[in-house]
Amino acid sequence: MLHTLAIILLNISLLTGDSSIACGRMSVEVRNMTQNRKIAAYKASEPVTPASVTKLLTTAAALNELGSDFQFETTLAYTGDISDSTLWGDLYIIGDVDPTLGNLKNGDPFLEDWLSQLHELGIYHIEGSIMADMSKLSDEGYNPRWKPEDSGNHYAPGIYGINYRSNILHIYLQTGAVGQPARVLYTTPNNVKIQCRVTAGKSNRDLAYVSGRPLVYVRDMRGEIPAERDTFCVKGDLPNPGLQLAQDLEQTIKAAGGRVSGVPGYIMKQGMDRDRLKLICTHYSLPLRDILRDTNFDSNNMYAEGTARYLASRHHRQATAAQGAQHVFNYWRNQLMPMTRCALYDGCGLATDNQLTAHMVVRLLEHMYTSRYHEDWFRSLPVSGESGTLTHFLEDTPLAGRVHAKSGTLTGAKSYAGYIEQPNGDIWTFAVLISDTKASNRDLQKAIEQYLLSICI
Repeated sequence: MLHTLAIILLNISLLTGDSSIACGRMSVEVRNMTQNRKIAAYKASEPVTPASVTKLLTTAAALNELGSDFQFETTLAYTGDISDSTLWGDLYIIGDVDPTLGNLKNGDPFLEDWLSQLHELGIYHIEGSIMADMSKLSDEGYNPRWKPEDSGNHYAPGIYGINYRSNILHIYLQTGAVGQPARVLYTTPNNVKIQCRVTAGKSNRDLAYVSGRPLVYVRDMRGEIPAERDTFCVKGDLPNPGLQLAQDLEQTIKAAGGRVSGVPGYIMKQGMDRDRLKLICTHYSLPLRDILRDTNFDSNNMYAEGTARYLASRHHRQATAAQGAQHVFNYWRNQLMPMTRCALYDGCGLATDNQLTAHMVVRLLEHMYTSRYHEDWFRSLPVSGESGTLTHFLEDTPLAGRVHAKSGTLTGAKSYAGYIEQPNGDIWTFAVLISDTKASNRDLQKAIEQYLLSICI
C-alpha cells in the first residue's frame, strides 16, 4: 500500500512540481472501470473550471434525452391562399434551434429543395413577406456569462431559434505596412456595417476580434492581422441568422424568376399561431449522433450551446442560456451524479464560472459507458494522436490511439477527460482538470501527457 501511494505521489508531482501549474487549481481522478478500482486521485472533489470538458455533460445529456436518431426540424409553412401561381399571404420559416442548418460541413442545399416544394404547390410568386419565426429561444443571443471579448467572435456566436450558416460572418480586409490601418473590402453576407480599428501587425496570426449586439447589423473590430495582405478573412458572428435565411430564400425565389412583394422579416417575441399555418415541408438535420460527434471532435461551441438551449426549450417558452445550463445541470443531478460544489453556466465551456470536479466527470464517463447509446457516445470522442482536438495529444507515444477523450482549453486552463484502453482489455476512466494557472497551454498539455504516460506505462 505504501509503495502504491508513493508511486501515485510521484506521478502527481509531474503536475504539481511546476510552480506555474501548482499555483492554480487541480482535480484528478483515474479509475479502472473494468475492475471497479481507483488507480489515482488528487483533490478529486475540488471544483475546477473545466473549459470544453463541459461539452461532455451537454452531449451526454442530449444523447440520453433525445436518442441518437433524433433530428432537428425546420418547418416551411404559409398563410393565405394560392392562385395564379401566387401565394396571397406570407411564407414562414419556423425554427427549432437546429445548429447545423445551412452550414458547409453537414448542411445541404435545402433552399433549392424548398423552391421545388413551393413550385409543386404552384407558388412562384409571393404577394406578402417571408418571415423567420425565431421565437423558440429568447432574443439574448450571447450567453451573459461569456466574456465580452469572446461574444461576437466566430467561436462564440449568438444562438437563436433559427441558426444558419454556423451563424458566421466573413469579413474581408486588406493590409499594407505594419502599423497601418486595415481596410474593409467587403463582408459575406454584405449587409453588415463594420467599424474597423484593426491594424497591420508583424505576426502571421489572426489577432483580430469582433464584437457587437445581437440582431444589430453593426460589428466592431479591433486588434491586428498580418501586414501586406491583398485579402485576409476575419470571422465574426452573423447578427441575425433567421433574417439572413429569409433574405436568402427570397433571393432564391427571385433568381428562379419569381417575385416577392414584401420585405423579409423575423419574429422574436411572439411566435406565429401554428393553427393558422399550412405546412409545406420540414427540413431535417443529420441524426444527433453525427452532430454530437462534430461537437466533441471539433469542440464546437455553437453546437453545444445550441443543444443545451434546445433541451431547455422543450420545457420553457423562449428558453434562455441560463435555462439551458440549468437543464443540463439538473439532468445529471437527477442521475445521482455527485454535483456538490459543481456549477454550470453554459453548455459549451466558455463560461469561466463553470465548476466541475474530476470525481463527477469520471462518474459521468462510467455512466455513459453503460448507456444504451454507448457506441455512439464512444465514437463521439476524439482519439489521441489521430483525430479532432486530440490529433497532437499523446502523438507518437505508447498511448496514441488508445485514449478517447474530450479536451478543454482556456487561458491558464487545460483539461482532458475520457477513456484509456489498456493492453489487457481493461478500460480506465480519467479526468485531469487544471485551471487558474500561470502556465502556457502547451506546458499544461505536456505535463498532463507525462502524467498519463507515467501511470499507464
